[in-house]
Amino acid sequence: MTDDQCAGETPEASGLRERKKTQRRAALHDAALRLVERHGFDGTTVEQICEEVGVSPRTFFNYFPSKTAAALNLPDQIISPSAAQRFRAAEGELVPAVCALLADAMSSGVERSRLKKLLAEQPQLIATFTQWMGALKAEFALLVEERAGSPDVADAAIVLALTSLRTLMHHPADDTRPDAVRLLETIDRLIAMRHAPLVRGGESVAESSL
Repeated sequence: MTDDQCAGETPEASGLRERKKTQRRAALHDAALRLVERHGFDGTTVEQICEEVGVSPRTFFNYFPSKTAAALNLPDQIISPSAAQRFRAAEGELVPAVCALLADAMSSGVERSRLKKLLAEQPQLIATFTQWMGALKAEFALLVEERAGSPDVADAAIVLALTSLRTLMHHPADDTRPDAVRLLETIDRLIAMRHAPLVRGGESVAESSL
């Protein structure tokens, strides 16, 4: 049964089909990542990935548009419907809600420390990842503007969250706290740097003027 032949499916059959799709996508991603890490990006082909999983190239392209997307596990839908619903229903401050939204979007990709290593060793992947980040920002903007009150406020909140993400990408991934918590904490730390004193000769300028 194809995706276009789902009319009349029982909930049980539909659930089983979705689980199989999720498992196959994960298998393709794991094979792509493993092969790229072992043989390099140029030394890996879609056919090799398919052979590892036992599927046809046609099936591969039902899940990923390219071997780059498969290696990075970039989701087709950046913001899931459930995450968007939680954001629209969120109460309180805007930036923590944006951090939670961003953390959800990043949760389906490559584990952060492995992603850092992959991008460092395979620079060919950087352009695709950067393009995906641009699409992420654009999709975020449409959703965040609904709750921000203005495009300027939405843009500022998104820039803070994405800057926090880039900062975390350069730190060891040994912190097991939720990504949303780490993103918000990093934003607070970056904002606090606004008040960092100038230092001269081992002491702050403010102290030396006393």
